[in-house]
Amino acid sequence: MKLNKIASLFAIALAPLLAAGAQGCSTDDPTSQVDNVVELSDYTVDFDRMNAQYPSEVPITKLEDAWTAYVKVGEQTIPSPTHLFGNVVNIIPYSNEDGGTDAAGEPFARGDQEIAKYFPPGAVGIGLKMHRPEKRVVDLNGADASAMKEDFKLQDTHIEVVVGVEKAEHGHPGAITLNNPQSYENGRFGNATYSMIFLTPNYPEYITVDLEKQYESNIRTALMGFNAVTDFPGDYNGGDPLGANNPEALLVYVDNMVKAIAGDAEAKAWFQQDENLIYCAELAFISMSGGLIAPLNKTFMEPRVGAETWAAFAAQVELHNKGVDEFQETGEISEPSNFLAMNDNKRVGMVRIELAPEDLVPVSQHAPNPEAASQLLALQPMTMADIVKEFMRTHIPRQILGEELAPVQAAVLGKMRPGLYETMGMDQMPEDHPARAAVDQLFDAMLQVVGTSYGSYDEFQQNLAPLMAQAQQLTGPRPDAKPGEGLFVPPSLFHVAAQGTYSGLLSMQYLGHGVHVQNVKKKAGETPEPTPVDEIDATVSCATAADAPEGAEGNINSCGRQAAGGCWCDAACVDYGDCCEDYAPVCGG
Repeated sequence: MKLNKIASLFAIALAPLLAAGAQGCSTDDPTSQVDNVVELSDYTVDFDRMNAQYPSEVPITKLEDAWTAYVKVGEQTIPSPTHLFGNVVNIIPYSNEDGGTDAAGEPFARGDQEIAKYFPPGAVGIGLKMHRPEKRVVDLNGADASAMKEDFKLQDTHIEVVVGVEKAEHGHPGAITLNNPQSYENGRFGNATYSMIFLTPNYPEYITVDLEKQYESNIRTALMGFNAVTDFPGDYNGGDPLGANNPEALLVYVDNMVKAIAGDAEAKAWFQQDENLIYCAELAFISMSGGLIAPLNKTFMEPRVGAETWAAFAAQVELHNKGVDEFQETGEISEPSNFLAMNDNKRVGMVRIELAPEDLVPVSQHAPNPEAASQLLALQPMTMADIVKEFMRTHIPRQILGEELAPVQAAVLGKMRPGLYETMGMDQMPEDHPARAAVDQLFDAMLQVVGTSYGSYDEFQQNLAPLMAQAQQLTGPRPDAKPGEGLFVPPSLFHVAAQGTYSGLLSMQYLGHGVHVQNVKKKAGETPEPTPVDEIDATVSCATAADAPEGAEGNINSCGRQAAGGCWCDAACVDYGDCCEDYAPVCGG
């Protein structure tokens, strides 16, 4: 599939970075020999359906368009591939219902059938819910402060944790989601509009494949426990501090989770305290961090929680798996474990869990530098300065397009100022307040650096680094603040981790873009190689649609896409030099 020039440059730049962090991508199947995708699905989108689902002044004419932001600043519009992860877009269909049809009217037997291919039984990954297809135009000229909040977070608004199961309600292997709030989508994936990106963890390269499976299993058990005992906060837009902000604090969460599942009333109450409430992305973050740092085995946990509590927790694991077996045989669970009874999402009864092997240790002990690794969590939490930095990187890709973008980046940063101040609560302070004055001074200095064109992007980064360090300190945790205040794990953290930043013990690997089944269809076949222009006749040119029925006449043509012979009939073909010979007279180019 041909990309526009900017998206192509972005993809080319990302591909080596993503390939370097990927593991297990090399197989004997030639379809999986792709830099950024583990395995390609058999599906693509139906463009008519996509444009009907996501109307915009910028139509979707190729896959990349749906996940590209068109940023308006001043008189310029910059196409920024914010939600692309390399040189291939992979489409993974989803539906909450079984027995549906795709855009071509072909049967789609099970709503999770394609997802289950990427998440086999026991696998744990991420469904990053986002609004990029609905919000492809980002007009900074007229944006108000409140509207900018969601743009800061890259329009990433929810995390579903995806788990593969041995047998779903339809009687086949399937996949479910775990969420905070627990009842979100009843453990399914969502409606046609609110789509997602599927990601899977990349485990540290210093552990074996067998150990990866053991840590993934430990993450799954931790996830089931945390989802059962935690509640969703009322304020999840920055007002909820990250309690599990370091490994030591995280272990307190693990201890209380084990106690709560075992039936300890005080531990259950601990998770109801405001500072211990957990929002959607935080559920994924603490589960993955806890699964890597705290082996759920007798050797590690009994000294921490006591023999009686550990025995009660282990008994709940055993009871839960009896329920999984019963469900597979009868479709019912007669005696639910606390993992199920304390969760409003009853689909968790399909998830098999297990205690960790007794010889499993914290993953950091396998690292070349155990002391350094012991200070890490699954990913690196972000400050508000980091969130803004990632907005600038993804929306105004100066690192790709060069230093001539400096004035544009500065203009965008200036327009972001009111929204940033509102998010930080600075808009409520008098302008002469010392804290407000310090932020104003730093912001002015950053504007000056950002607006300067340097000899290279590296030189720009060198000049920006000390100011970013100040910004991270200013917007991050302070000595007199609540634990975790100023640190965030927004849904966008998983997004940027899949683009090569903010990794910790894990990084994230792109699997594909989740698109509702009503907007997809089976691929027709391989994209044809371009045909030299002088060898193209009228039957394979813009004048005839690539998929036109035999004998079709009238206004059926290939304008806006690739013709059957391989040449192109879209506006970008002029820049690429691959237009069909009759592009101008037929399509008005």
